[in-house]
Amino acid sequence: MYDLRLQSYHEIEGAVFRQEAGWLVPSSYGALDREVGAVRKGAGMMDRSDRAKVAVRGADRVSFVDGLVTAGVKPLAVGHSTYALVLDEVSHVLGDLRITALGDSILLDIEAAQKVPLLDYFRKQIVSDDVALEDLGSCGHIEVHGPRSPAAVASALGVDVRGLSVDEQTTFPVDRHRSGTVSRINSLGEYGYTIEAVGDPLETVWASLVRVGVSPIGRDALEVLRIESGRPRFGADMGPSTLALEVAPEGVLSFTKGCYRGQEVVARGTYLGPMRRRMLGLRVDGDVPPSAGNVVRLEAEEVGSVTSGCWSPTTGWVIALAMLRVDKVRTDSHLFVDHDGWDLRASLHPLPFVLDRA
Repeated sequence: MYDLRLQSYHEIEGAVFRQEAGWLVPSSYGALDREVGAVRKGAGMMDRSDRAKVAVRGADRVSFVDGLVTAGVKPLAVGHSTYALVLDEVSHVLGDLRITALGDSILLDIEAAQKVPLLDYFRKQIVSDDVALEDLGSCGHIEVHGPRSPAAVASALGVDVRGLSVDEQTTFPVDRHRSGTVSRINSLGEYGYTIEAVGDPLETVWASLVRVGVSPIGRDALEVLRIESGRPRFGADMGPSTLALEVAPEGVLSFTKGCYRGQEVVARGTYLGPMRRRMLGLRVDGDVPPSAGNVVRLEAEEVGSVTSGCWSPTTGWVIALAMLRVDKVRTDSHLFVDHDGWDLRASLHPLPFVLDRA
């Protein structure tokens, strides 16, 4: 079991910890509605230093990565990033990651639970390519989200980040000898930034963010914020049994860059028409969140199942993401979710559940 290098800071803030993919991570610091509200109304930060950072080096690095992911890598300018899916040959989702173009390498930012399988998969694709994969080891990674995050991050880092476009990064001094990067992202429907440094836990940055009033956020609140934003998570809403077209967020599948693994099936599915299944949003009556795997029915007919569910402090509702038969349900359908023998009334709700303000 690995500890985050900022663990003592989390303990000071009263964090409750849980195990996740071999790491001990903060699940919460207090009331869930307070943590979610910090991001929706002010600024909240989370320690994501359990994420793996892998550098792809070599003359063929761009074409190699571009051929294995759904988003375009070749057009990326230095210092810009993109979110992408990794697919098998028939377009099932094998994982997701963030890709950043650097001067002499491509940086892969991978969720801890996906590190081993994705790196194994990438290594198996190297044939005669001039490519080397380097695990960068311990890297500080702090995310800050919320309407106050541009001002808070600028104040904490001493760098004006307010002019950054989404998926663009700049550097900041970590100390007299090293620098880190700060990138603007949009993963929770609010202004967001990811602050990273190879080999440094970013203790001074965390302390500076606390001083300017940024609230620590645990993984429980992060999950609620993700569902409110309608963003699928690998291992919950998508996986090896899910086709890319059923779940991919808008803009993640490139239809213009040429061949990549799984692209032929993606193109064929687009040409033939909409998927029979699709990830959709549900508003659920009552105060009991459905669980992953709960069957969704229209009258007596099974039309899909829940993939993620929670109570949303922002909307005041119980909400869920579900994989549903789009040929069977309509916007006015009266649905039921079978939760431990209870029939929970539900209706379709457009995604995201909260207004995207980023």
